[in-house]
Amino acid sequence: MSIRRTRSVSLSGIAARRATTRRTVAIASIAGATLALSGCTAPDEGVVLEGADGERYVVPEGTERPQYDSREDCLADVEEQIRLLEAQGEDIVDEPEDLCESTEGYRGAYTHAWIGPLIFAAARWNSPRVAAWAPVGNGGFAAPGSRLQADMVQPAPAGSKVGERAPLKGGFGTSGKSGFGESAGG
Repeated sequence: MSIRRTRSVSLSGIAARRATTRRTVAIASIAGATLALSGCTAPDEGVVLEGADGERYVVPEGTERPQYDSREDCLADVEEQIRLLEAQGEDIVDEPEDLCESTEGYRGAYTHAWIGPLIFAAARWNSPRVAAWAPVGNGGFAAPGSRLQADMVQPAPAGSKVGERAPLKGGFGTSGKSGFGESAGG
């Protein structure tokens, strides 16, 4: 992965762990960058949902996923969204192969064969490749073996019940919490 300095704006979060240089850079996940560029702020709390793996997580309310008819459509669309974000000065840490997954592990949660990344509904993109958008509900994320988008999905506090509201410990941009991207330095 190559890292380049794009501007002085910095998002906070997990993405910097992949940085390999000692200079400061602004890098973000696709979810964080689309949210920041949409001009929206993320909530401080979310709703407790059960992942396809049977574990409970806190997910921002209104989280959605794009659905695709084929793996090729998903990969091409996510690659295009990353290119568009990078053209706007964002350094995106995500890889399309990590964000596109088959719906086989989701027990009928989706109506199309492939799904893309979890994103905020306010950051939905317009693409002819997207067959449909689906709200993320119980069983609609965290299939065994899939990449957990830790900037969107966090383990629920012990004793949480599905449907309860819970704080989001990670964070999303300017809230002062850690989550979507981060200044990497060393």
